[in-house]
Amino acid sequence: MNNLLEVKVRYDHRKRGDSPVFVNLRKDGETTAQKIQKLQENLRTIVRYYESTPKYLRGYLIDVNYNDIIAKTKRISELLRPSGKQTNDVVVGARFSNAVEGQENHIITYYVDEKTIEKTLEKLDETKRFLIEELDGKAVPKNFNETVEKKPDLDYETYSSKKIIRNMIVDCSVVESMSVPNVTADIQKESFLLTFFQTEYSLSEMLEELKIDRYRYHYAFYGKDTISVSWDLYQILQDKVPYMISMISSDLSQVTLETIDKSKQKYKQNIPKPLNEPTIGVIDNLFDEGVYFSGWVENTDYLEEFEAVGERDVSRDHGTEVTSIIVDGPGLNPWLDDGCGRFKVRHFGVCEDRISVPRLVNKIRKIVNDNPDIHVWNLSLGTDDEVSKNFISYDGSALDELQASKNIIFVVAGTNDNRNRKEGMLRVGSPADSLNAVVVNSVKRNGSPASYTRQGTILSFFNKPDISYYGGDYENGERIRACSSKDIEEVYGTSFAAPWIARKLSFLIDIMGFPREIAKALIIDSAAGWEFKTSTYRFQNQIGYGIVPIKISDILESDNREIRFVLYGTASSYITSNYSIPIPRDSDNKYPFIARAMLCYFPQCSRVQGVDYTSRELSLRFGRINEKGKIDDINENIQDEVGRAVDERQSRRDFRKWENTKFISKVLKKNKALQSYGERLWGISIVSKERLTTSMTSNLNFGVVVTLREINGINRIQDFITACTLRGWIVNEISLENRLTLYNKNQEEITFDEL
Repeated sequence: MNNLLEVKVRYDHRKRGDSPVFVNLRKDGETTAQKIQKLQENLRTIVRYYESTPKYLRGYLIDVNYNDIIAKTKRISELLRPSGKQTNDVVVGARFSNAVEGQENHIITYYVDEKTIEKTLEKLDETKRFLIEELDGKAVPKNFNETVEKKPDLDYETYSSKKIIRNMIVDCSVVESMSVPNVTADIQKESFLLTFFQTEYSLSEMLEELKIDRYRYHYAFYGKDTISVSWDLYQILQDKVPYMISMISSDLSQVTLETIDKSKQKYKQNIPKPLNEPTIGVIDNLFDEGVYFSGWVENTDYLEEFEAVGERDVSRDHGTEVTSIIVDGPGLNPWLDDGCGRFKVRHFGVCEDRISVPRLVNKIRKIVNDNPDIHVWNLSLGTDDEVSKNFISYDGSALDELQASKNIIFVVAGTNDNRNRKEGMLRVGSPADSLNAVVVNSVKRNGSPASYTRQGTILSFFNKPDISYYGGDYENGERIRACSSKDIEEVYGTSFAAPWIARKLSFLIDIMGFPREIAKALIIDSAAGWEFKTSTYRFQNQIGYGIVPIKISDILESDNREIRFVLYGTASSYITSNYSIPIPRDSDNKYPFIARAMLCYFPQCSRVQGVDYTSRELSLRFGRINEKGKIDDINENIQDEVGRAVDERQSRRDFRKWENTKFISKVLKKNKALQSYGERLWGISIVSKERLTTSMTSNLNFGVVVTLREINGINRIQDFITACTLRGWIVNEISLENRLTLYNKNQEEITFDEL
């Protein structure tokens, strides 16, 4: 077996060029005078609506209904453009239309003032006149996309601005209609959460203006733009300010524990005292300190005064079972011995059996802030309700916020569905829609999805769950063992799949010393393997990228025919790249390899942006450097190349644009060596883009795992190490034994003799 390599390369950082961008119609785009007339009528209808209702805002909230999934650069730039600003500066929300999955279009909400609408109506008038006078009432690529020099008969001189006319025509081609926001949801709950669009008024000021008595309606704030409401209060707000509501969610539902039919097995279990093992954080229900492994657990009943259980006999099963797997999973389940050893646990019992989502979020924030030494957190709690197609859950977004700002990673259970399967498969429940977390579903021993499996995707696009692991199933032969209240029990559920992944991540981060970005990439890449592109991807809604290997050695080692290495870096500019990776050649000066790569990073996210949730995009390219000095990407990623047209829908489908985990691979029908381009080597490029018009304000760390498989079975790893060393790069062979020895040495306590 070959060891994993850690290669420390030097990156080039380049800013984005200022080359001119010509605004053109899409290949199938068009704008007609009738279309512009329709948009004018839309705007006037919007103005009449706001004028006929009590005025609670200084401006106007407007939904722009696009006719496609739209890229940031293809959003409207002249329509609704405020004076002195970009149109993207006034975006306050984004969601998808109610269409069949895969055919959704963007609905983006803008907040503009009265002068902007007046100016937009004037520009629409002028554009309509231009279409009628110069293009026979209809702009299509054939009569429009040429520049003025190539199409001199287009008379722009009698109009105020050629640039405005061109931008308006292109804007109108991607817009279906404009309307007043009206978000509704079918929620059968007595209370739920409402989130409001952000305007110049704070939510508290708006409620005061509406004379909503807090003591009468008992609403509570959850952040600056979200409140809990009853049906009575919701109906009042829906009557007075329906256009202000951006999200309606059932996140006040209770986060519950998995209820399962258990079978007990009595037998003795012995365990030594803990030494220098790393600590994993567990946030769950209460822990039973009478179990055999309690010496490994630092327990806190993290309850508020009104939640205190006192002398009552309460259930402490679920939290104890989850923690037992983290501490002593292989001892309880020898067939799942991962080679990671045992782990200490800092257990926080946040509830008896259920807790409201907002209360849970408040506790999680405080627990994480008070325990900065813990890097890996296990959360095996979840809601029964499905997550929304149009926004991330309140608790999922809270986890993403914590992971974007702190050096931590959450492992989240994918939630269970114990209904009759004839009713159809449920989407996962929150917080299994957290994008930065590792979300784990459960499989049977044969690798098929568990009977209670729920599915992704998230926001109709993001790949959740991330991975799957063995969490047992209904049949006794499929269940796994966990310890609860002094008994060993046979259990099943995603709650018991997640802790195994928490163990592996803690091993990689706390013992092997990898950054969390690399650790996450290693876990997901090991699940994907070479099979994802050829077979597993068909089941990704249920099992994610695949099933993580049991043995940690299978994550840290590879076949003799493979070279597997990790790269770590920081995206601090538009392009972060290295074009001199020395992949070995054969005797014919060709590259006898197939390749794959996994990229992971933890971006800032914005729940108020709805479906446009991630604020930063890192695009990955990896492959040979061709004769033009560009990367011949193994995934044929062309979205960042000048002059190559790729629409947003294709970018998301083929290149996982905006996804924070990206897996690319080159799979050949016939294994044959790849041509080399002279003495040019291989390269990697990370292109960074912001969602909105703001420039990059902070660096973003990323981790990449690259795997090369020699098609003839020859071990070429030493050639690669030598070539990297000759370039002055540091190459570390990751030996399990050596890293464990180093970890144990670093954990030794030194006692000084008194003089």
